[in-house]
Order: sequence, then structure tokens, then C-alpha cells
Amino acid sequence: MRKMSLKNKLNPLKSRQIRHLFIARSISTLGDMVTPIALVFAILEFSDSASALGIILAARAIPSVVLLLFGGVIGDKYNRKMILVISSLVGFISQGLIGILLLTGEATVLNIAMLTAVRGGISSFFNPAFTGAVSAVAPNEKKQEVFSLFAITNNISEIAGPALAGVSLLYINPSWLLIGDSLTFLISAILIFTCGKIGTPKNSGFKTNLLFKEMNEGLKYVLTQKWLTALIISASVFQLFLLSSMQVLGPVVAERHLGGAPDWALISISLGIGSLVGSLLAMYYKPNKPLLVAYSLLILGAGPTLLLLAIPAPLYLLVISEFVAGIVISFFSTLEATTITKIVPNHLLSRVDSINRFGSISLKPVGLALIGPLSLMIGIKFTLIIATIITLLAILWPLTIVSVRQLTTNEIKIENEEQTV
Repeated sequence: MRKMSLKNKLNPLKSRQIRHLFIARSISTLGDMVTPIALVFAILEFSDSASALGIILAARAIPSVVLLLFGGVIGDKYNRKMILVISSLVGFISQGLIGILLLTGEATVLNIAMLTAVRGGISSFFNPAFTGAVSAVAPNEKKQEVFSLFAITNNISEIAGPALAGVSLLYINPSWLLIGDSLTFLISAILIFTCGKIGTPKNSGFKTNLLFKEMNEGLKYVLTQKWLTALIISASVFQLFLLSSMQVLGPVVAERHLGGAPDWALISISLGIGSLVGSLLAMYYKPNKPLLVAYSLLILGAGPTLLLLAIPAPLYLLVISEFVAGIVISFFSTLEATTITKIVPNHLLSRVDSINRFGSISLKPVGLALIGPLSLMIGIKFTLIIATIITLLAILWPLTIVSVRQLTTNEIKIENEEQTV
């Protein structure tokens, strides 16, 4: 029975379009999970500065935020296949140049930041178009299985990528990993180009005034839903302090007080394993009050690791902490996404989704750029402690909102039924 169930879940891969998109995404995602560790330690080799690292990471994040809404419209209005192929080819060139500059000793904070910005920018076009492409080729009755397959490969990459990076960095220059990642973009472009038809959006064409009118309608809806507004604000602060601190200061602590890249890779792997467990947990545990449970559990992933880095604690405690963080963050993300897709009216869902993504990540570039200089002013330990306190407050605040605490699965069902009437 279990084997039959698994076979049924893999049936969508018989479709050439879905299979090519799945393999392309799997390869590209694996490269994306290798790159952060390789890039961080490649940068630290030529500039042992948290500020330089923060600037380069921010350079990637800023375009991905600024271009996100625009990329979503482009993905709905133009040929998605060509958007995906062109984006992948640009990623191949930009990532390859980053690796070559670092390998030849010609890298500077400026040229790496500029190329990293290009790399960040293409994701704003690739991701919305890719979601639309997968949705277009997946049968309606199999869409949940298809998107689950992509989620699983993402979780596996989160585990395998850091592991591959950690082992590889013991033997080779991190620049070679970046060059290798550039090849994943090329392979992705070839697979997508040869996948066959993946649908062309209707009503093609671009009108700036229509874009702002439609986005404004989505924004008005978000502002009328207190629970949704709270989700976005909380996520924005979460990205600003916790994730920025982890990405900028975490590797610095690992380099100075732990075992460097291999230890940081192990910490990242534990997060990925926890995320996979959290995704599986969400398949079986469906709480009656999803947001109340989700935020209550998220407290476990909101600060312990930052405090342990501030000490700094032994490696095994950091690994355990990130494993737990992976579980609760992944579980939270699943409940959040499910709640949004079931309550928000279908004709507003894409706009609300883009606003949610934009609002959630808009402050992350600020955090990436400022965490480094702040740590130079007050020290890494105090920066991590402050980030912990603010992150915990950001997680606790939504629990003071009545609609967050009291939203039940029955209400979600009623809302969903009203939309289908």
C-alpha cells in the first residue's frame, strides 16, 4: 500500500515538461545550497571583514527585493519558458565570473558585489515564472503532489548542499565550487529549453498603470486582514535580525571560534534535516488553531542559536539548536502558506502572495548591510544578544492579535467554501 502510494505521488514525473522542470530545479537548487558557504569563505579569504561580507550579501538581496513585484508581472505577461532560459544563462555567466575573479585573485568587494547583484536580480524573474510554469503544466488534481515533490527536493538540497560544500572545502578552493554552481545554471537552461511547451500567459503585454492598480487592490486586502498584516510584519523583523545575523555573523563565529567552513556546513546541514522533518510533520499534524500553534512553536527557532553563537557554545549544541529551528520554521512556513491559500480569495492570491514575499524580505538587505558594521561598534556578542531579543519580540507580538490566536481550521473551511459558491 505504501509503495503504491509513493508510486502514485511520483506519477507526475512521467510528464516530460514536469520531469525536465523538476530535474532543472533540483540541480539548480543544489548549487544554490552549495554557494552560500563557498561564497562566504571565499570572501573571508580575501577580506576578513564582516562588513565586506554583509555588503556583498546585501548586494544580492537588494535586487531580489526591488525587482520582485516587477518580476511577478513579467512572469504573468510574457513567455515563461524564455524568461527561465534567459535568467538561467545570465546566472551561468554572472556566477562563473564571480568564481573566476576569486580564483585569479582579481576579486574586490565592488566587482563581486556587482556580479552578486546580477545573480540576485535574476531570481526575481526566475522564481515567479517558474511557479507559473509548473502550475501551467501540472494537472489540477495533481498540483499538490507536484509542488510537494519540488518542496522535498528543496529540503534534500538544503541537507546535501552544505554537506557537499563542507567536504569539498577541505580539499579545494571555494572558487571552484562557485564555478561548478555556474554550470548548474547552464544545465538548467538546457533542460528547460528542451522540456517542450509550458504554456504562454494570456493577456500578454505590460501596462504600468495597470500594475500599480492591481497591486493597490491586493495591498488594500492585506491591510483589512489583521492576521495577514501581522504575519508580514513579523516575518520582516525576523528576516532583518535573525537571518541577517545568522548569515553574516554565524560564519565569522565559526571561522574564529569553531572549525571554520566544515563546522558551519554541519550547522547548516542540521537546519536542513530539521526542515525536512518539519515538512513531514506538517503532513500529519493539522492543529485546529494553526497560527496559534505555529507561532508558539516558532519561539524555539527564534533565538536559541543566536544566543549559543554569542557564548560561543560547543558545536553539538549549535547543531541541536539549528535542527530544532529547522523543524519549527519549516512547520510554521507550511501552516502559514496553507492558511493564506485557503483564506485569500483566488482572484487576489497572486497579488497577496507577492506582497507577502516582498514585505517579508524587504528589510533583509538592510540587516545584511548593517549587522556587520553594528558588530564592529558594539561587538559580535552584544549584536547577537540584541538580535535574539528583538526576534523573540517579533514572534510573540502576533500572539497578541486576536485574529491570529483564534483563527481555526473551521473558519478556514468556511472562508474557502464561500469563495467557491
